[in-house]
Amino acid sequence: MNIIPNIFKIDKKHRLLKSKSITRDIIIAIIKDFYNKSEFVFRESDIHLKPFIKEDIKYYLYLHRNPDRLSDWANFFPEELRGDLSTFYQTKLSLILFIETEFELYAVVGGNAYKVIVNYIDHQFGLNMYDRIICLEEDEAASTKSRGITGQRIGLNEQFREDYKMINYLQFGKIPKELNIKLSPKTAYSHFSFLMEKKDERFTITVGKGFKVNRSVDFENLNKIVQELTLMLELAPQELLSSYIQIRDADLIKKFEIELNRRIYNHIAVLVGNSTNPNDNFEFDFCSPNNLEAFYDADSYQLKEKVEDKHVLFATLNDRTQIYKTVVLHAYEKCGNDQQSILFYLRGVRVHCIKGSRQSTSSTFLYHLNAEITYMNDSVFYIDTKWYRLKDGFLKSLNHQTELLFRNFKLQENILGENWPIKTDGSKKLIDEADYNNLYIGKDNYIVMDTITPEGVEICDILYIKDSELYLIHVKHSFTARVRELTNQIQISARRVSEAVSSNNRLFFGKVYDSIVSKMRTVNSLNQDEFIDLFFKSKIHYVFATASQFESNDLIEENLSKYKSNIAKFSLTTCSSEVQTQYSNFLVFQIMREPHSKFSAR
Repeated sequence: MNIIPNIFKIDKKHRLLKSKSITRDIIIAIIKDFYNKSEFVFRESDIHLKPFIKEDIKYYLYLHRNPDRLSDWANFFPEELRGDLSTFYQTKLSLILFIETEFELYAVVGGNAYKVIVNYIDHQFGLNMYDRIICLEEDEAASTKSRGITGQRIGLNEQFREDYKMINYLQFGKIPKELNIKLSPKTAYSHFSFLMEKKDERFTITVGKGFKVNRSVDFENLNKIVQELTLMLELAPQELLSSYIQIRDADLIKKFEIELNRRIYNHIAVLVGNSTNPNDNFEFDFCSPNNLEAFYDADSYQLKEKVEDKHVLFATLNDRTQIYKTVVLHAYEKCGNDQQSILFYLRGVRVHCIKGSRQSTSSTFLYHLNAEITYMNDSVFYIDTKWYRLKDGFLKSLNHQTELLFRNFKLQENILGENWPIKTDGSKKLIDEADYNNLYIGKDNYIVMDTITPEGVEICDILYIKDSELYLIHVKHSFTARVRELTNQIQISARRVSEAVSSNNRLFFGKVYDSIVSKMRTVNSLNQDEFIDLFFKSKIHYVFATASQFESNDLIEENLSKYKSNIAKFSLTTCSSEVQTQYSNFLVFQIMREPHSKFSAR
């Protein structure tokens, strides 16, 4: 028998393993933890781990037999068709082959034994190994799974045609999770010649949590693969897979975690309505890191808190956007103003996604949380409980791209001529977006469409009509992480408008018109057909418009070092690229704040 091996690396620095130096003790600890969580009776005497040594590599085989159980199929068939019931009993065999080299401990699993080791593996192992042998110009991506920091897509699965080079895969805001790669012939032959029939044949690997060689191999060749991994570990990482570097310094991570905890705690005052201080606000994404599709597609969400050694249900929600608020306020209700108790409580909460009558995916509450924080002028990203920093070279390029957008793709001055007023309560804060949009109600060639959402889509905040051109303007004050929400809205709008136009769906735009009229807003003297024709006969421009959060009205393109949010820059540059590539023209504009005594409007 041959297998297609997927090799995982055991993280010997895991908090429950780092005190153990003997391999057998590490393996026993992993198996014992699985037994305890599964409520099985663990007897160490039942675990047989006699090592087998081959060319300085030690192998330990762990077998787990599930007791005989009746197959679900037995209840499906009528008795006359089913026959002897005993034939429907089945025994499942699971196994783990632990592989000890001089410095590392690997594992290959069979059956459903992955769940035994999942909490103890290095989840970046496969990607880190590939980064040591990557050839951007010659390696080809067959398919990829990525996590997105910016834009509308939090997770992305992509499949590519032939000759899609890895150098084309890399982009801002994307962190690879799993890659199916055709290695360059030179790289493949250099490392895996013992598995190749021809020197120039294409050889594929799948890398993510594990390192998978997509060839059927016997035990002899599995041993050679492990030997090759040992040699590959001597190569220096090239850090080419992403524009981000994972932070591994334990002292730094501890400081970042303290800052993240402080942000969550301070945000409670905003959630309960006791604070309007922008410094207390906390901007984040919340989604399942394990199965994005299952998270978004779930019918309901069960929230469970840890009570002693069990997780107990305390809330069931139908709206995923309410999970964060519900959990954090429940923690506040139970723990009061004790910050440490609240954070300890949050670490014990799990989110279970339910589809129909089954659980589709689950994970801890904090594992769902993604955010950017600034600590000592250092911007870092918290993604799937890991911390990342943007590479300096990519940060310079990102600032350059943002500057070019504001300089070269600028909406002409006279279209958004209203300065953004300050609130009259003495706070020096800008008035709300809705109040700014309303400044254009009744103006010739303007239609205010803020909160007009037929079929759940807001086409724009302000529609401006000029001859045969149509400007769909989206407005948000402050060039901060809040920009992500606006760029998501632009991309949703662009996709929906494009689909409606290409399918000649006049009914969609008719609903928009009727909604405007029902809210008693002016429609620039257009009847319904004239309004609908605007979208079919005009050149469409999508416009991103923002105002500075600084009283000094600092121009964004001239003061990018002052505008710290990389999320804002990522979101804007990504949105611009996607809209211009897939839909239509994209423009940006900085709305001037209400004139200050020292500053004049542009």
